[in-house]
Amino acid sequence: MRISITGKICFILLIIFSSVLISTTLYQAYRERQLVLQIGIEHVSSLLQSYKNGLDFIARNHHPDELAIYQQTIQKQENVQRAKWIQAEKNELFTTVNASNFPSDQLEKQALQGQTIQQILTKNGKTTVVAIQPYYRPDSQDIDAKPVAAIRLEYALDKQLDLVEQHILISAIMLSVIFSAILLMTLALIRKQIVLPLQQLRQAIDDVADFNDLSTRLPVAHNDEIDQLNDSFNQLMERLATNPGNHRLAETGYSPPGNLPPSS
Repeated sequence: MRISITGKICFILLIIFSSVLISTTLYQAYRERQLVLQIGIEHVSSLLQSYKNGLDFIARNHHPDELAIYQQTIQKQENVQRAKWIQAEKNELFTTVNASNFPSDQLEKQALQGQTIQQILTKNGKTTVVAIQPYYRPDSQDIDAKPVAAIRLEYALDKQLDLVEQHILISAIMLSVIFSAILLMTLALIRKQIVLPLQQLRQAIDDVADFNDLSTRLPVAHNDEIDQLNDSFNQLMERLATNPGNHRLAETGYSPPGNLPPSS
């Protein structure tokens, strides 16, 4: 199957532009997703600090009954899926303990041992930041003190990630339009600067071969490879035209015997 130069160049440029588009889109999606996750973690840390400050106030003023109300206030904030107060046993700060306050998994047990937990969980297409922080007595000065409880927050990132996907889709469409326009302009320029001059050269050679027209000349406007090829063609035609023998042969269309194929 014959493929033109334009087709070959178009295929190569299409591969290059497609590779650039795909790699750019994937990198942008990765960077924006990482940015959303980072902002989500920072926001959860800020919420945890606010949660802790409110608990410190409740503990100092000895109003443990306000704990449930404050916890509901935290949980009503946008994208907060869960706010939990974790306490394994009663203490003098928060005497009210029920089944909902008991540690329900290994992460919560680790937090009660003094570990700070931060995880990003993805399940059923939903992405959630889970943060669990140990809670110490607000007046404790002992660096070896054990936490009296822990606080847990789960923050959903679905809305932010959906916005990222929409932004990536719009960016990909815009880049596709831009690359398509660049591709068309590049092909038009290649056709004008390379393909058409080559077609003119081919036509000139055909005219010489078919009609013995030694007066054919090609334009030489620049000093690129195409013009150098045209100049070489013009010089050849000049030499052939200035040779009297070639000139007469061109007029009669006669080929010298030396150019005939040997007889069998």
